[in-house]
Amino acid sequence: MHVKNDFWMRERECERIFAAGKPYYLITTEHSEWLLYKTREEFIVGSNLVAISAARAELAVLDDTVMNNHHHVLGKGRRSNVDAFTDDLREKMRRYQLSLGNPSLKELKIQVDEVLDLRQFRNYVCYIDRNAYVARLDSTPNGYPWGSGNLFFNGNLCMMAEGTAWNTLSIEKRRKICRSHDIELPASYRVRSEQILRSSFVDYKHTESLFNSANQYFSMLTRRGEADVEIARLKGEGIQLPNEEVFQIVGSWYPESGIRSLDAAERLEVARSMKKRLNSSNKQIAQVLRLPLNDVDRIFPRPQ
Repeated sequence: MHVKNDFWMRERECERIFAAGKPYYLITTEHSEWLLYKTREEFIVGSNLVAISAARAELAVLDDTVMNNHHHVLGKGRRSNVDAFTDDLREKMRRYQLSLGNPSLKELKIQVDEVLDLRQFRNYVCYIDRNAYVARLDSTPNGYPWGSGNLFFNGNLCMMAEGTAWNTLSIEKRRKICRSHDIELPASYRVRSEQILRSSFVDYKHTESLFNSANQYFSMLTRRGEADVEIARLKGEGIQLPNEEVFQIVGSWYPESGIRSLDAAERLEVARSMKKRLNSSNKQIAQVLRLPLNDVDRIFPRPQ
């Protein structure tokens, strides 16, 4: 389908849709001290918990990702819907973790931030979709299996298996997925391999409508850098960008001479900027700048 190339007309439409759809909220569960989800089966349960709690609370999910020790969910609805969602999700996570023999999550904190404007909404979407990508080497930003990133602007979705309609599953299977006798879920929910498909509970079309174009989304998704680090600081998270991306960012600071031409003193100064602006570890600084790790450790002593 041809999209008219009128940037400002599309931008005004995005602003209109954002204003009409408010309020939006970013919901982040506290990072646990242990891995909540380790196996494929456990990640499936973690994903299903979001879908089930969203249905119970009547919260529209616009984006989400399940990490091994926390969740990110971008939702739309009244604050009462958000509170009902967080209460239900906390309780479901608590019970599931106890069933795995893990400590209780009874006091689990869940941070809720209202999204103030369209720019912040877009930044949060890209942050969520990149969260796993910056934490592991076996995934692209839109290829992580436990998040919504592969739904957006994906023309191949119509060619994928749509799964089985929820109401056609046996009562036993629905109880197993819900981990409860309460098995009432929307008829729109579809399941494949015991996972509630995100394409059936994430309103990805609404999220797409708040980007000017697929190109804008992809550009923001793949060129986040310092923006993601800043959001992570605000969320109390300690993400670290991949070495390849850090090398490109640091190289952009010195477009004329390049990193390799810097002398030792200059590299130590860059190291300080990498620590402050990019949250780089000592090991990453040493690898990117080709400095002895002992020298970097002297500048930034490791906690004892």
